[in-house]
Amino acid sequence: MPTSTVSPRSVQLPSAPVLVGGVYAVCVLAMDALFFGVVLFGDGDPHRSEGPIDSIVTISIVGTAALVIGVGLALWFGRTPERARIGCFVLVALAVLTIVFFWSGAPGILGACAAWCAGLTRGGRPVEGAARAAGIVGAFLALLNVLLTLGGVLLSPLAG
Repeated sequence: MPTSTVSPRSVQLPSAPVLVGGVYAVCVLAMDALFFGVVLFGDGDPHRSEGPIDSIVTISIVGTAALVIGVGLALWFGRTPERARIGCFVLVALAVLTIVFFWSGAPGILGACAAWCAGLTRGGRPVEGAARAAGIVGAFLALLNVLLTLGGVLLSPLAG
């Protein structure tokens, strides 16, 4: 009786630079551009408390810090498969802890780095077990952060 082996369906994520850079571009650079547009074309005081200038500064600092930390940790942990397993957990833990800073893109960036460390990106060495699950959670957080950022931008005119 012939049996066929069917590989499980999986979603192939883009390469690590494209994934992490894409999340950074949407959650940090696009938001900075949006607030820069508010400064240029808006009629309110851009220097008010929690105004567009404050938003540009905080999003840039927190988002870029998350990028530097995430990429640095992913490169450091990704040297061997054993270290990559640990790196998945460290990065997804940081992504979850930074959920309160979702407006800065930090959870999405760190989540994308966790997916990278788990080998879920194109060309990566996939890890097994709980570390793979941590990478999947990281990829979910990256996608969720991008969707919340885009949804907030698209729905903000309806609120005001």
